[in-house]
Amino acid sequence: MIEVHVQHRFPGRIRFKVNALKQYPDIGDWIKQSLLAIQGIHEVRVNEHACSIVMHYEPLLLDCKTLSARIEALNFDEAEQADSEHEFTRGDVALNVIGTLSTAMLPKRWGALATATLIAPTIAEGINELRDKRVSVEVLDAIAVGLSAWRGDYRTAMLTQSLISLGEYMEQRTSRSSDQLLADLMSPKESLVWRITAEGKSKCNSSSLVEGDLIELMPGDAVPIDGKVESGTALVNQSTLTGESVPVRREEGAAVYSGTSIHEGSIKVRVEKVGSEATTAKIAKLIYDSLSEKSEIQQVTQDMADRRVKITLGIGAAVFALTQDVNRLASVFLVDYSCALKLSTPVTFKSIMYRAAQNGILLKGGSAIEKLVKVDTCVFDKTGTLTYGDMEVTDVVPLCSSNTARDLLAIAASVEEHSSHPLSQAIVNAAKHNELPHIDHGEVEYVIAHGLRSTLNEHCLIMGSRHFLESHEQVEFAEYEDEISHLEQQGRHLIFISHQKKLIGMIGLRDHLREDVAQTLRELRESGINELVMISGDRAFKAQMLGDELQLDRVFAEATPESKSEIVEALKQSGRTVMFVGDGVNDAPALTKADVGIAMCKGTELARQAADVVLLKDTLHGVAQARQLAQVAMSLVNSNIKLAEYVNSGIMFAAALGMLKPAASALLHNGTTLAILARSLAAKNG
Repeated sequence: MIEVHVQHRFPGRIRFKVNALKQYPDIGDWIKQSLLAIQGIHEVRVNEHACSIVMHYEPLLLDCKTLSARIEALNFDEAEQADSEHEFTRGDVALNVIGTLSTAMLPKRWGALATATLIAPTIAEGINELRDKRVSVEVLDAIAVGLSAWRGDYRTAMLTQSLISLGEYMEQRTSRSSDQLLADLMSPKESLVWRITAEGKSKCNSSSLVEGDLIELMPGDAVPIDGKVESGTALVNQSTLTGESVPVRREEGAAVYSGTSIHEGSIKVRVEKVGSEATTAKIAKLIYDSLSEKSEIQQVTQDMADRRVKITLGIGAAVFALTQDVNRLASVFLVDYSCALKLSTPVTFKSIMYRAAQNGILLKGGSAIEKLVKVDTCVFDKTGTLTYGDMEVTDVVPLCSSNTARDLLAIAASVEEHSSHPLSQAIVNAAKHNELPHIDHGEVEYVIAHGLRSTLNEHCLIMGSRHFLESHEQVEFAEYEDEISHLEQQGRHLIFISHQKKLIGMIGLRDHLREDVAQTLRELRESGINELVMISGDRAFKAQMLGDELQLDRVFAEATPESKSEIVEALKQSGRTVMFVGDGVNDAPALTKADVGIAMCKGTELARQAADVVLLKDTLHGVAQARQLAQVAMSLVNSNIKLAEYVNSGIMFAAALGMLKPAASALLHNGTTLAILARSLAAKNG
């Protein structure tokens, strides 16, 4: 376990000493993003050289013990390495401003001493870059500041150094703000729970729970930890983990998991895993992956920025060769395209990710945004995506004179209430809605994949599929073919009921189509997607009916989990860029195979992990919104690139002509960079 020591603390701010940082270089960003995923942490700074971690936090939610445990729980062996840069603070800026004032007010020798001390880190960073055979903006800054100091112009050197540190501080602060906005929005929210101790029951924050605590959970409570039931019985909704909408029974000795919820009953649970060990800690990894993943355009802008540094060096050398003017050379070197190009793209992506999350859409990083823009074909799984996945009763058809529709529905519901199958629940719900009475019947036998057997008035009562009644129970259907055909042509799913081996009625059900389907499909077409496709497990005529109703371009019926993936692959092979929208375990292969996978809100954990985009609200419209926000992001990225190119080129041209002094050049360049970053950050508000 990692050893963590508190160096100093006061409410809301704490500094830890973590000596293990010496053995794991360049993991500061990974640590920072991992800790930012914890609700209540506002800011994290990692100083790898000093082996320290500073956190600003919410004292009402977190304390020293909890924060220390969270750091100890991090597995540095799994950390991702990334080149980290010095984090500028307000203290750095203030120190450089004081140094600038000292060069103006103190004798020259003291001004020289202050300048040499304060510009040393900038010079050293430039030398280190050259030693590593990298020509970067740090090299340009070091040359520009060094030239002014070498000429004895300490005021210009310190003013330039102050502007560089202020610019770096503001840029890093802007980037940190976008990270924190997103992390705050995506972090799992804490909840109040009843903790049971020897003194009795008391309410506490779920973040304060530790292994071994005993808690009581009641209907409606979210399960905040992983644990084991010690007493009581409850129905637990595990749809967030398994995708199964029917609550499962949990009693003494059974496991319950973080992220699920109590549907009915009351249980006492012994805490086994909390914090970074619990199931919901996966969200922290998701946040880190989303924030740290680089898209193709981020890599392109990084390469562009690196090339521009070499161009700046070339222009500076040419200017000095023609003019022999060191001031002009320093002015040119203080203009670089690198900061605006490198930082504006990730800040734009994070701002759009934040805006998307506010609208109930989780975009997994810049690459998801970039791929969304390129999509020209959208493939929908039918059940749970275009439809709610729950059935509704549309027709109750008695086929004998002794029963009315109300009688038939009451009989069916009285038997079906013994089954948890979605079709059974739909029939039961319809009977409840119509306030129908319970009909006495015999024992119920569930015949897997076929139907139910019982007795009514001591005679055999059977309900289920036509195949079950016709092939297994020898019930005659010939007399009613017209009525059956009529309902099937309307896309109904039929449940048949027989009594004494005679067909007495049928119940028609239909998937509940989402209200926002038509609007979503229309907006997708308007955004440039030219082919809309549906995959369904239904028979061809039924699937095609829905496809015609929604004006879809193609419909694939009688699909299996394997064929869904094959259909997506075939579309890609034909040159299409494919987005697949699904929700179930059997959709995971297709979600992975597609260029962009979108998982519905109630999708299984596997589907959510496989997807590039996760809808956090149970609406389909998020698919169209995700596409629109991606287009906004890419439009802003491209305009920022052009803006950085044009404005910085103008500043460099003026510097080359001797129209700008080094300080003015640095001020204009940093001002431009901050303006572009502010423009990117403003995208979060729409």
